Amino acid sequence: MNKKIIAVTMRYDYFYNRKEIRNGIDFNLVNWIYKCGFIPHLIPNDLRYFDIIKKKKFHGFILSGGNDTSLKKTRTILENKILNFSKKNKIPVLGICHGMQMMNKFEGGNLKSVKNHVNKYHKLKNYIHGYPNKVNSFHDYSISKLGKNFKIVSKSYDGEIKAISHKYNKWLGWMWHPEREKKFNKVLIKIAKSFFSIK
Repeated sequence: MNKKIIAVTMRYDYFYNRKEIRNGIDFNLVNWIYKCGFIPHLIPNDLRYFDIIKKKKFHGFILSGGNDTSLKKTRTILENKILNFSKKNKIPVLGICHGMQMMNKFEGGNLKSVKNHVNKYHKLKNYIHGYPNKVNSFHDYSISKLGKNFKIVSKSYDGEIKAISHKYNKWLGWMWHPEREKKFNKVLIKIAKSFFSIK
């Protein structure tokens, strides 16, 4: 069986001292995607590349972590286009941290600043069976208003939304980084395989 190809967005950073734009990704995320049984395809932050996205037959998308969700950035525009495209073509999207925030804002949700959620671990109150009871946390913003047609999968015990899923689109959001573990969580790998329909 051919492995499924998952397209992955990347960070978009401007280095003022060199006057250059860099696209980047934690290579541990690439390793995590391989561990899940997928082939990662990295997407540059270039709006011209969207024409290629439409022509290729990706089996899913991952909106990776990093960066804020400013609408002025090329990455944000590209990810909104991907969400529209996935919605029309029923392609699964997993949003990791920044990616979850993007999904929520896409559906009309809002964010708020939050403290004590950077480089921490939080126990979860899960509303859907089968999720881990503790995850890492690396974010300064959290959901203040849930986007339309999203439901809560998990909350931390201090009340912050940690995972969401969409009622109609195959969208799943995690406010943690599965790649930032010394040993990848087998439960999250199993969930990812099921989400992208890997048997």
